[in-house]
Amino acid sequence: MARGQDYVRAKAQEALDATGGNRHEAALLLRVWAEADAKLYKALTAPLLANLAALAVQRAAVPNGRVGRPRPPIREAELLAAIGSRGSQTMSSTRSNPSPPPQGSVRHKQAVTLLASAYRRKPLG
Repeated sequence: MARGQDYVRAKAQEALDATGGNRHEAALLLRVWAEADAKLYKALTAPLLANLAALAVQRAAVPNGRVGRPRPPIREAELLAAIGSRGSQTMSSTRSNPSPPPQGSVRHKQAVTLLASAYRRKPLG
């Protein structure tokens, strides 16, 4: 298999040389060469063949290309009514009374006090 990849590498370099280093044009040229050269075509596609075969089998095994359960239809009117109503929840609140934050420990309070005193404004002078 290494010989095939060496052949691909050599042809890719030849395509780059022929196009003056333009990668896009070199790729197009390599595709054209692969259509005429069976050895190059096989060497280019061999690493991908197992995955392509598995994909073809997967597509054939699943009818209509759907995997899993079908999605229910979207009901636009209900969605718009829910968005526009006053009692609906928002991203920033749940429209309920929030619980107070938990009390910090003594050590936490001391650390916050120490930080606050370190950043206290110094008198101009």
